[in-house]
Amino acid sequence: MSAIADTRVRGGHLVWEDTNFSIYNPWSNEPRQDGFSLEVEEAKGILRNLNDHKIAVQDMQRKAAQLVTMKPPSEDPATVAANVALVGDGQGQLGAYSHGAEAIDAQLAYITELADRIQKALDAIGESEQDQTKTMKNVDPDAEPPGKL
Repeated sequence: MSAIADTRVRGGHLVWEDTNFSIYNPWSNEPRQDGFSLEVEEAKGILRNLNDHKIAVQDMQRKAAQLVTMKPPSEDPATVAANVALVGDGQGQLGAYSHGAEAIDAQLAYITELADRIQKALDAIGESEQDQTKTMKNVDPDAEPPGKL
């Protein structure tokens, strides 16, 4: 279990590597692209929700990290066996909590990558709007931008 989630899943592939993300710019004449397309406000709302959920999953990840380091309260065979079933033996045999921790890591990687890609698309729209505003100001210094992101 990692302290910082890797955005790769088993096999080394990114969760969202085969998906195109774009944020629809209503002030642009470009058609919507293939793949995953959102309105700007929808994308911002989803990003807020993802970031809130990411905080909750990171909290679960911290708790799971504590669980997988749990030691048996006594050294009798039944207690040790129960502890191994829950946290593993520390030598390669994983327990139930270890598998749960891996699932939490995968969920965090999924959320992180999706949020990063949506943020990147929003940043690109913001840069595009700034460029358009700059061009408009060069042509007509009194012009107002078509909208705000």
